[in-house]
Amino acid sequence: MSNLKEYKAIPVDLIKEVEEFRNFVPENNMYDKIKEDIAKNGIKVPLIVNQNYELINGYTRLKIARELGIKEVPVAIYETEGREDEYDLLVSTNLTQRQLSRAQALALIEKAVEEKTKISKNKQNSENKVGEQKVERVPVQLSETEGKKIEKITNNESKVESPGDSTFSNNERKIENITEIKNAIKEELKKHNIKIDDNTLNKYIRIKQNSPWLTDYILKGKIGITTAYELYTKLQEMGLLDAVAKLPPYERNALLTDGRKIILNGRKDLLEEIVNHRMAVSQAINKVKTEEKLQRSKKNKPRVEKEDLDETDEEEFSETKDRQGELDENNEDEYPFVEEWAQAQKEEEKEKQLTPQLNGQLLVKQEVAESKTQNDFLNDLKTRGFAELPLEIALVKIGGKCYAINAGALRDLEQGLPEKWKDLEAFLNKYGIIIPGEAEGLYVIPWKLLGRCSEWK
Repeated sequence: MSNLKEYKAIPVDLIKEVEEFRNFVPENNMYDKIKEDIAKNGIKVPLIVNQNYELINGYTRLKIARELGIKEVPVAIYETEGREDEYDLLVSTNLTQRQLSRAQALALIEKAVEEKTKISKNKQNSENKVGEQKVERVPVQLSETEGKKIEKITNNESKVESPGDSTFSNNERKIENITEIKNAIKEELKKHNIKIDDNTLNKYIRIKQNSPWLTDYILKGKIGITTAYELYTKLQEMGLLDAVAKLPPYERNALLTDGRKIILNGRKDLLEEIVNHRMAVSQAINKVKTEEKLQRSKKNKPRVEKEDLDETDEEEFSETKDRQGELDENNEDEYPFVEEWAQAQKEEEKEKQLTPQLNGQLLVKQEVAESKTQNDFLNDLKTRGFAELPLEIALVKIGGKCYAINAGALRDLEQGLPEKWKDLEAFLNKYGIIIPGEAEGLYVIPWKLLGRCSEWK
């Protein structure tokens, strides 16, 4: 049982960080606000240390203090009886000082129970080893007849099969272990007056047993227990649980937060593209959004009744449908940019109508007007309705805007030549458009997802 010894200010250099405690609780998601407040008002909530000045709780505040050059910090010094005691203190202070959800509180308590169980087992094993070393073995002299009798009994016993096989015994031990953990968690929840129903607790335990990396997202407050269980179940059904676990952290984070609909809707086709690094999560999310828009636009289109068409119109309508079917079939693997491009054109036309006119010429920015090629391009687009592009481009939609990208630059990134395209590399990396390859400096370009002009006169 830990006891508060005293409050006082001590030099930052005296505080000793403990690796297991530093990584136990995720960094506070209000880091910038906390830093701003400490810079203005100083550290008001004391850090928690043991009698040896080992830091139990307050790693965010310690980090900020060092960044701001603060030399002394207030601490609450506790006398503790060991790591198990300190884990209890760590949990109680976090539950008091942080506004955690019930799901986060459960994840925090379960993690502490797991660590305390490990410590307890290590102690027990150490004591058993010491006990074994103290047992003295006294040699016994046996006659030849007695030795043969013992050998016969031993051989016969070795042939007798136990009532249950080893697998059953292992399963029994596993069930007993889970029951012990559940009971320990329930005791801790009761101690801190946190109510969690058995169904929710069972879901959490199952996730922890089969997919422990998912519980980190619960502890960080990214997803709740019910959502985590649905994600776990869906990924397990599709056989992609391990593959998603092996994704780079930034891709997995995006998939489980912004792109969780891909999993919950059972989009195995997109998930396989993602886990095989043929598609970025951001691109899969955009693809789903575009498909949803197209579905909504199809539902809102006015229906053409067949009886309202005369014979000629009916033939034309049928031919149009056939042609559209051919186009859809040819383009089924391409990213559907049609709707976004049309919207971009409408916005462009609207901007043109609002742009002041001078002698029938479109006013353009000075830097554009200075370039004859760019000026001709804009004039052609305005007067003829179309203009030839000066180079091969790829199109991508980011944040509701359509961007043109030099396809040659993309090929350079694909071949490991990023020096010339630093700005482009940074831009595409920021929005997850390109995927880092196996070798450093190489990128995988998801060409299928890019609208592209690739045929030239």
